Amino acid sequence: MRSRQVLVCALWVLTWALPFPLVLARQQAPNPLSATQSFGGFVVNLSLSPNAKSAMVERNETIIVAGHFYGFPKKGTPRKYVDHEGEVWVGKSVQTEVKPGADATFGEIKLDSRALERVDENGPQLLINVFSGRRSSKDNLLSCGIYEGLLAKVEGGNIPISCKLITEE
Repeated sequence: MRSRQVLVCALWVLTWALPFPLVLARQQAPNPLSATQSFGGFVVNLSLSPNAKSAMVERNETIIVAGHFYGFPKKGTPRKYVDHEGEVWVGKSVQTEVKPGADATFGEIKLDSRALERVDENGPQLLINVFSGRRSSKDNLLSCGIYEGLLAKVEGGNIPISCKLITEE
């Protein structure tokens, strides 16, 4: 009879007590809805043609640098996660406004971990666009290059982008 009580007690421990720490661990895990993955920032080195720099300073104009984060979907990714251009957006866009002659610095980048799971082996991509701040005109005054490529390639580094006035083209 004693061995039967020990067996029942052991079964009770195995079925009730052992899963308890696992339940606690699951409850302490981060909420997957707010999970992010961090990437190092980058600096956009802006160079302006002499005419562009002069016009921007004279007009007290600024320059806006915007970054957009996306990736190419893994095979089998449900269509609802893929936009009309065939991309998965993995984070909020970033933007900063600088004066002519200044560089645009972006600190730590936080991307959505759930969205990153849907991105192929190439990883997250970055698109940088540059345009005038439209303080002196409702129209963009600048024609600038872009950066489009791997985020990992520029993480912690510099991205050179050249600009000139649209009228210089």
